[in-house]
Amino acid sequence: MTCLLLDYNEYSRVQIHSDGTCFSFQRGLRDIAELYGSEVSLRGIQEYRKCSGLQSISSLCFKAAKIAAILIDDGIEFDKMHEIEWHRSFAPVVGRILRIERLAEKILDEGRPDGSTWTLDTFTETFTGKLKSYPCLYFTFLYGFNFPFQIADKIVGLKSIAAYRSGLGINTNVTRNEAQEGLAEVLKVGSPVRITDKSFIDYLFVQSLEIALQFNLPVQIHTGFGDKDLDLRLSNPLHLRTLLEDKRFTKCRLVLLHASYPFSKEASYLACVYPQVYLDFGLAIPKLSVHGMISSVKELLELAPIKKVMFSTDGYAFPETFYLGAKRAREVVFSVLRDACIDGDLSIPEAIEAVKDIFSENAKKFYMTNLDFTPLDSKTNVSTNFVKIGCDALQPDVALVRIIWVDTSGQHRCRVSHLFYIFCFSTTL
Repeated sequence: MTCLLLDYNEYSRVQIHSDGTCFSFQRGLRDIAELYGSEVSLRGIQEYRKCSGLQSISSLCFKAAKIAAILIDDGIEFDKMHEIEWHRSFAPVVGRILRIERLAEKILDEGRPDGSTWTLDTFTETFTGKLKSYPCLYFTFLYGFNFPFQIADKIVGLKSIAAYRSGLGINTNVTRNEAQEGLAEVLKVGSPVRITDKSFIDYLFVQSLEIALQFNLPVQIHTGFGDKDLDLRLSNPLHLRTLLEDKRFTKCRLVLLHASYPFSKEASYLACVYPQVYLDFGLAIPKLSVHGMISSVKELLELAPIKKVMFSTDGYAFPETFYLGAKRAREVVFSVLRDACIDGDLSIPEAIEAVKDIFSENAKKFYMTNLDFTPLDSKTNVSTNFVKIGCDALQPDVALVRIIWVDTSGQHRCRVSHLFYIFCFSTTL
């Protein structure tokens, strides 16, 4: 999560997991300073934020990011947090992603109303009852209710962080006895509850999948890298094979988060062979180096259908994280698709369609947000007058090519490229 984690009176203190010398931090510092017009330093950015206020910098970051929907996993809790409803002024769609492990922990922390000890039956009844009680976006469209697009507090998907707790080797055939014993182990530790028992986590996962199927909700799954309490060896998405082969859940839409980095190739394979698997590259962009971001997205697209790969910022807590994720995603996807056109994998109109799919259409269908806006038209927005420069047309010592063109607004543009095949998009990604 590339963000400038500065002390700020609207937010709780969050610790920087870096000494400030990693690529993403230094690059992000420059990007944010450029956006704010401030000094390129932590002090300069911090002073700008304090003078401007949270509402102002949030408006600036979200406007620059050009984000149309904010789906918030509120399972990360801070001392001071705004309600989901507060975000409605920054995007046409605001919805909630419900983290299942956090919901279970809250239930266990609250205890039974009569003070009795939890049993697996009483917990399951409460847990599934809570899941079913949340307003669900699916029924808005299923029954044709005329709800506005601002859908704050409606559940648009579930999320699991099993990778952090016990790994992705989910046993979908966990027995009730195993789950009961796991619950007992969890309760032994006392409050506040942090669920780490594998059998109980597997049980939660299966119960949640059944609810997801019933309400047609997608499920996000943390995969790949994360914080230091994650065992990276157990977060390889290939461990999900038992789940993916279980015929009870083949209709449940699953998205593997964070490009599954460093297991991006494995994730691409799973999305290729399992119809229910989708991919999201948030966090890998903008956390990795530029080379790492480009390589990871290329690996996702090596096998996975384009219509299964989705953009997200993985932003949280600070508005700058949303801006950085969106800014770098546009640049990285442009680079990846440009190379795909050069290599002959895609035509330019196909690349434009891929941009639409990756940045909006795939997520709209996956999360059923039904957001209506005018997308790019690959037939009318792409010039057919692009130039192909043969190798023999360049001198041996020529390293760069300067391209000058007039865009659709009548402004003159200039770009320098290393490429032999030059094309330009008439609309910004």
